[in-house]
Amino acid sequence: MSRPARPPAAHFEHVPGTLPASCRALMMLDPEERPIGCLQYRLCHPCGRGHIVSIAVAAHWQGQGLARHALHTVLAAGEGYAWSTSRQSPEGRRFFAAMEEETEIAFPAGGARCPHLAEGD
Repeated sequence: MSRPARPPAAHFEHVPGTLPASCRALMMLDPEERPIGCLQYRLCHPCGRGHIVSIAVAAHWQGQGLARHALHTVLAAGEGYAWSTSRQSPEGRRFFAAMEEETEIAFPAGGARCPHLAEGD
């Protein structure tokens, strides 16, 4: 799986979780450090599972590969993990279908999660 080139106008900042399977975030920031998007996710290292809680990019920043790059960044933290997502909007279904094809990783909406990830629901 090759990682996409980072869009030059935006950068990313990790917001770590406080507990092993708690929610983490990858913030997308513009050159002035203003938030323009966020990917929230959870990882369970003992069980090898990851869950995408939400992903959003400001409308005027969409179409530049930010969500794609953010997802690749998060997948690297859970390489080889089984992934699931929360409910998906029509746009989300198209996005995750494209990402499944690109990464060969399944992203089932509401897919099975381990007990550690389910504790935070």
